[in-house]
Amino acid sequence: MMSLVFKEWRQLLPIAWLWMAVLILGYITQFGTERIDEQTFASWCDGYCDYDSNVVVAFVGILLALVTAYSLFPREHDEATIDFLRALPISRGSIFIAKFVAAWLLLCFINLVSYSIDALLLTSNPESIGGKFYSQVWFTLLWRDCLFSFVILSHGVLLSWFRTVGLIIYAIYLLLLMWAESQWGSSGNWSVFVLTSNEYDGSKLLVNHEGLLIHTVLAIAIVFIAYHLWSRAESSSSGAKESSTGTKIWQLLISVSGFILLSAFLAYQVSQGTGTSLTGELKVEKTDHYRMVYPAKRDDTVQYILTHAESDYAELAAMLGVEELPNIRVDLSAQSEHAAGLATWKKIQMDLNSFSDDVSQRRVLSHETTHVLQSVESNRKLANNYMAVKFFIEGMAQFTSFEIVPETARRESNWELASISWKRQQIDFNDLLDAAGFAERFDVELHYSLGDMWTRSFVDICGVAGLGNFIRATGREGAVSNLPGEIFWRDTMRHINCDLDTVNEHWASQMQAIFEQVPTERFPVYTDIVVKRDADAGRVMVSAELQSSEGEGFDFELPNRFNIRIARSSTQLASGVDAVFQGSIVVVDGTQRIQFKVPASAVTGSRFRYQLGYSPSAGSRYYYEMWRRGSL
Repeated sequence: MMSLVFKEWRQLLPIAWLWMAVLILGYITQFGTERIDEQTFASWCDGYCDYDSNVVVAFVGILLALVTAYSLFPREHDEATIDFLRALPISRGSIFIAKFVAAWLLLCFINLVSYSIDALLLTSNPESIGGKFYSQVWFTLLWRDCLFSFVILSHGVLLSWFRTVGLIIYAIYLLLLMWAESQWGSSGNWSVFVLTSNEYDGSKLLVNHEGLLIHTVLAIAIVFIAYHLWSRAESSSSGAKESSTGTKIWQLLISVSGFILLSAFLAYQVSQGTGTSLTGELKVEKTDHYRMVYPAKRDDTVQYILTHAESDYAELAAMLGVEELPNIRVDLSAQSEHAAGLATWKKIQMDLNSFSDDVSQRRVLSHETTHVLQSVESNRKLANNYMAVKFFIEGMAQFTSFEIVPETARRESNWELASISWKRQQIDFNDLLDAAGFAERFDVELHYSLGDMWTRSFVDICGVAGLGNFIRATGREGAVSNLPGEIFWRDTMRHINCDLDTVNEHWASQMQAIFEQVPTERFPVYTDIVVKRDADAGRVMVSAELQSSEGEGFDFELPNRFNIRIARSSTQLASGVDAVFQGSIVVVDGTQRIQFKVPASAVTGSRFRYQLGYSPSAGSRYYYEMWRRGSL
């Protein structure tokens, strides 16, 4: 059997060389556009390692497996070379198994080569901000991708019996899955996309074992069906019947219907704003230290940013004590639902649709530039203790950007929200030291405003020069990495001759002072929360009263808007972020309540996590209470 498998492996060498060429081309492209020593595990693994799944990643794996599957049987039957194998003293079952196993081993080998190259690159990487090599994630992705290849290969072997019609049927199946995702939020474990879903427990990658089990069992059954079909199929020279006119017409109708469905789906995607237009004109502008790429239609905004870019950069460098300014590439054509900007090593991405005011865009550039300097000045070591320092990474960027590009009203509004959360939710410095734990309990956006206030206290006690000194101290020669959070902070603060306890005391007094100035009637609290399932309407109903934080008898202002945030279900394709739904005011038994109608697809199982929030005034950020758990 092994000799037969190796023989089939040799038959697949042209396909193997094709996939290796594609793989090498991908790496050459990556090497030509990115510096390997600037890549983190997360950035190099972008898409594959993200929470939930990336449909592009799934499609690449599907294409790879289907092309390989179609190279196994159809050609040998059409060219009658299968007859030579059947003339040997070998059973048809052995021939089928050898071909299937050889194809699967080829796909696993391609995965192994790709992941091995990544491992060699990443283990030798001196690490950029926030990254290191995670062997458990790497190995789990490897075996899961091999299992995914087995599942799709089984589909392909069966589909190849139907030739072109099989591909059309599978394309329709994938389109229906995508439609189900867009309509209901999830197509469940029966979707092949769910096989590439990622979930994390800390830094440990968790896979969807239930989905993998379901599809593996189905794949084994499909392999048996494919075997029975192909073992009974005759070659073209052995009396195989030519397709009738009716069959050809039927195949043509299916093909045309498939292409019409595909065109309609793409048109629908574009109409919903989810298609990507490649026709928008991009322009490039350069300053002494920035190279900006942006949509031509946003020229006015970008020209304003360019006018101030170098002076803002110089002021930031002076604050941080930076002597040599790095050149930075800025992509202003990016689009994101979750962040106004994103910084990697000497590169910034910004979504110009995040803010309407040009001054806000200018401040975001200063914010992201701070992140670039944090990475450069610390020799990419600031985030070796990322969980303990995240609030300071974001807080410092908030502080410097607001100091350089003042937006007083926005900043004071953020401080008010932060002080209310700090007081009511009893947030202390130890909470800030654990970014993952913080996100499990509080609104993760508080890292920015609380971090801004903490950085302000840091500057009051340690001086503005302390900001740059702290950054450089984390990257100093001999600095111990991966220390427990508090020990890391005390060690680094001692190195810059500043006292952590004094900063924390000053921060607490500043937070209390701001809280005492906030009109608390603008910040009521949710009480009497009721959660129930409305099976007939296909949704979960959450309702609550809003009451003054001072108790009954006190007046409060009704917030401007109401939100409920449902914690993401990281086993489904369409659940990449926490879903947010707006609420409305209803009157129940003469009492005003806030009612939220949550689609059932957003809540998996009988228990879920949620946050209730509201916008205290028009234009302000949302205030969110602590995460709660709901039971159905």
